[in-house]
Amino acid sequence: AGDHAISTTIEHNSVIRPLNHMARDRGVEVDFVPVEDNGRVDPRAVARRFRPNTRLVVVNHGSNVIGTIQPVAEIGAECRKRGVTFAIDASQTAGVVPIDMRAMDVDVVAFTGHKSLLAPTGIGGLCVGDGVEIRPTRFGGTGVNSVNPYHLEEYPYRLEAGTGNVLGIAGLHFGLAYITARGIDTIYRHEMGLFASLQDGLAAAAGVTLHGTTSLEHRLPVLSFTIAGRDPSDVGTLLDVEYGVAARTGLQCAPLIHRQMGTGARGTVRLSVGPMNTRADVETAVAAVATIAGEPRAVTV
Repeated sequence: AGDHAISTTIEHNSVIRPLNHMARDRGVEVDFVPVEDNGRVDPRAVARRFRPNTRLVVVNHGSNVIGTIQPVAEIGAECRKRGVTFAIDASQTAGVVPIDMRAMDVDVVAFTGHKSLLAPTGIGGLCVGDGVEIRPTRFGGTGVNSVNPYHLEEYPYRLEAGTGNVLGIAGLHFGLAYITARGIDTIYRHEMGLFASLQDGLAAAAGVTLHGTTSLEHRLPVLSFTIAGRDPSDVGTLLDVEYGVAARTGLQCAPLIHRQMGTGARGTVRLSVGPMNTRADVETAVAAVATIAGEPRAVTV
């Protein structure tokens, strides 16, 4: 109680909900800083929110809705000057964008394995910098020092309880091996080359609206769109069933950015490009969206 945290409106619920619980249950005050029209938060806007009792700044490194990459190094520098812990959610960037905790002044990196790290679902990690103390919230077996009646204080045991997801860990290992062999820069160039064609193709389709920036600078290969007169969930179903194109519809677990973009009621259709995608995949997706956008549809009353 009495502490203060700063985050942004582009966060995933994996950040929003824990912060909201801390606010409701422990009296922590939380500021969510709006992003600019380009989808990036201004580090100066973050700096203006600091208070004497600010204990944490947590920022989404790369948006899972519109693909913008946040200026974490600049925000990290502001945190370092004030001695405030800085955490980033790297779920969308780990495996496709280099992350240097020391250069970016980042104290904690949270990541999932199932996106650009190419691992199965259900595996992820927390990279904790020196000097950062995180209170454990789960307690149980650790496999070592079993005589101790309390959960162990040392890392990594402090944050690990119970038997690990061995299959997930193995999957993450092989995903990392693939990324290392192919090269993270090579993967990023491949994905962004295809993504540029995807974005241009969708922008040219009648009735299609792209949400968020269309700049390729500070960007991941992720975009959101809507089709006039079509519910995003229906568009996603058609893409899947009729054309074999996988999409994510709705709010993508990021309600604040949708509210800011004006898509909070029904959300959007999200498409992204991965390392295994080909130009033919992009052409199929663009043609499918254009066809759906051009189909006769009932007038919404």
